[in-house]
Amino acid sequence: MLILGGAEKKRLIASGGTVHTRGRGMNEEIPKNTRVDQTMIATRRPIAPPVLDALIAARDHALAVSSLLRYDLTDAVQRYLLSYFCTAIELEGASIALARQAESIGIPILARSMLEAQVDFRCLLADPAYVDWIEAAHDREWAKVIDEAITAGGAYLGKLGSEPTVRLERDRIAKREADRTGKGIRKLKAMERFRRASMQELYYSVYNFLCAESHNDARALISRHIKEDSKGVIRLTVYADDLAFDETSLMQVHDSMSAMTEGVCGKFSIAEPDRTVVDRTFAAAKRYMVSIDRSAERAKI
Repeated sequence: MLILGGAEKKRLIASGGTVHTRGRGMNEEIPKNTRVDQTMIATRRPIAPPVLDALIAARDHALAVSSLLRYDLTDAVQRYLLSYFCTAIELEGASIALARQAESIGIPILARSMLEAQVDFRCLLADPAYVDWIEAAHDREWAKVIDEAITAGGAYLGKLGSEPTVRLERDRIAKREADRTGKGIRKLKAMERFRRASMQELYYSVYNFLCAESHNDARALISRHIKEDSKGVIRLTVYADDLAFDETSLMQVHDSMSAMTEGVCGKFSIAEPDRTVVDRTFAAAKRYMVSIDRSAERAKI
């Protein structure tokens, strides 16, 4: 049985803003006598200029802050904090590039990675000891790779497993993990990280929908590609964008970047550069998002 996501968009309220989803979960079956044999190539629509302008301003502002940094990379806290910050700058740049080209399918995936970076950044900013939890995750993932390489080998990992240095590193990981176990430190699950960052309200809302896009869940596949055309015919569709969802994902990227920029300025005692453009473009983007939300509400009346 093929399930069609309904055309009506549901909304989730999170972090004080409206989060648009792709109109999932209506459980409407496709009638058996419906033509479903002709693919429709949709016309891609551009991201609204106010949203794109806000992203560019936030990215440029973060770059300006990065040029003012003075740091000590032998300090693990600084090393990880600034690596998350630099990752955020690059993820926002990638989001801008996709938005400019109307290649929107990748935007929620980048937004998910951005949100995860913000969560870990926030955890570390609040507690320098979070370094241990970051490195616990690092070691656990390498342990899984090395164990598979040594025991199973295969085309991808066989050569790695035969390297003496790799086996030595596995022994070092085992020792570090034993030490951490005694301290109650281990790789955290995503929900635990969100809770530590006091962002748990986003885990089952924004993050859940972004993960569906990253994993190509059924709800994401159906909402992307099973659409009604102008005559009411249900068809397989390519490039059937959902601007409300994509633009909201971009605003999540913007919000994460802004929060991390503010955190870096505070942590490293940087006099933040002029925010006039950042604040002006954000205000314009917010007005635009509110306007389309109201238009959608009027359309339902």
